[in-house]
Amino acid sequence: LANEAVIDIRAIKAHLHNQLSGGDHAELGASAEVLTEKLSAIEEELYQVRNQSNQDPLNFPIKLNNRLASLRRSLENGDARPTNGAYQVFEELSKELDVHLNNLKGVINNDLPKVNQLLKQSNLEEVKTSKP
Repeated sequence: LANEAVIDIRAIKAHLHNQLSGGDHAELGASAEVLTEKLSAIEEELYQVRNQSNQDPLNFPIKLNNRLASLRRSLENGDARPTNGAYQVFEELSKELDVHLNNLKGVINNDLPKVNQLLKQSNLEEVKTSKP
C-alpha cells in the first residue's frame, strides 16, 4: 500500500505539472503548488526521495516503505514462524502507514476537488484518481 500511495501521488503531481506547463494560470498555479507540497510531504514520509547514488542511503534515513520491505525480507528468510517482535513491528508500521494513508485520503478528498474545479474553469483536464 505504501508503494501504491507513492505511485498515486506521483501520478497526480505529474498530471498537474503537465496541465500547467506552458500556460499562465496564476490562481490555479498557486492552488496546485499547495496541493503538490502536501502530496510531497506525504510522499517523503513513505519513500526516501533523495536517494540518487549508492552513497545516499548512508546520508538519508530509510522511510516507511523500506522498513516494511526489511521486515518482509526478515520474515521470508527463515523457516520458523514470525517472532512476537516481528508481529509488534508489523503492527507499529501498519499504524504509521494508516496515518499517512489517511492524510493522503484527506488531501485527495479536500484539496484535490478545489484544484480540479480551477482546472475545469481553465478548460484543462481534471485530475482523476482511482482512490476515493
